[in-house]
Amino acid sequence: MRQSGKITARGRLFGRILIIGLALAAVAAAAPAPNPVLEKAADYLEWGRWKQARSLLASAVADPGNAQNAPLIAYYGHVLASFGDLGQSLKMTKRAVKLDPQCASCRLYLFESMAKRAKHQNTFRAMLQLPKMKKQLETAERLNPRLGDVQWGWIDLDLVLPKAAGGGAENAIAHAQQLRRLDPVDGRLALASIYKQTGNPAQALVEYRAAATNHPQDPRGVFALGKALFQQRQYAAAAPYLARALDLNARSALYAAYQAANLVHLNRLVQAQQVIAAAHQRFPDSRLADFLVAQALKDVGQDYAWARQLLQAYLRVPPEPQQPTAAAAKKLLANLG
Repeated sequence: MRQSGKITARGRLFGRILIIGLALAAVAAAAPAPNPVLEKAADYLEWGRWKQARSLLASAVADPGNAQNAPLIAYYGHVLASFGDLGQSLKMTKRAVKLDPQCASCRLYLFESMAKRAKHQNTFRAMLQLPKMKKQLETAERLNPRLGDVQWGWIDLDLVLPKAAGGGAENAIAHAQQLRRLDPVDGRLALASIYKQTGNPAQALVEYRAAATNHPQDPRGVFALGKALFQQRQYAAAAPYLARALDLNARSALYAAYQAANLVHLNRLVQAQQVIAAAHQRFPDSRLADFLVAQALKDVGQDYAWARQLLQAYLRVPPEPQQPTAAAAKKLLANLG
């Protein structure tokens, strides 16, 4: 999701957060000004290389020269939250807001940390926290109305809150349309997300297709459409979009993983081996391709020996956030016999 000179919707978490008995998505935010470390870390998140982002940011935050860099500290808090380190995440995001109360992205990351913490609270305590979390979103939007990921925050709230409390799909769509004015591709992806969550997968696919066809040079929409088709088992239809996304951004562990798995479903194992070998060379700590290819091999009933090797390799490297767990890999390995 490279946007020249800025960070946009690249670091957003895709895991759901439970609050008031419902799911509330964690969000990421844009940095207020170009910063080489933030740009690089955001690239890593976009590419599915979270551990590299965490390592980069940990070193940067430990540098005394960055002691007052509120956006950098808050971004580190965001990444820590994705790894489940909520104590440190809250510490970092609160520190960032204290350093710079006018930092919109800091406010948004604090919202994220609070929301993830609410998952582990009882309903009563979570309800008490909700106004405080909404205040962080409101403040972030006031400080920077062009911060697109604030709209994702509102969308997620709209989809979990009842209409009487200001929620509802109609409001979510309105926020997605506002996001679309800021970022046409991200707005389409937001609409697709809303339609998927409200039980309209056909309309979601329409939005994915519009994002891909109207913006063919932006890998976000191209990949999203390919992944959606892959998940619907439309492997031949997914093929050109997954291949195109990887051509546009060969540094993405996510794109490589889905491309390799899709090639297996198309009975193109040699090409799949080439893609996964290149992925191992480019990003050895991001092994999603190992799991997805092993799963695809199980689905098509081919080369279980290779599938076992891939899963054993997957188990030797801790997964990135939002990737299949070690338990899932062990279960798949057991199913291979």
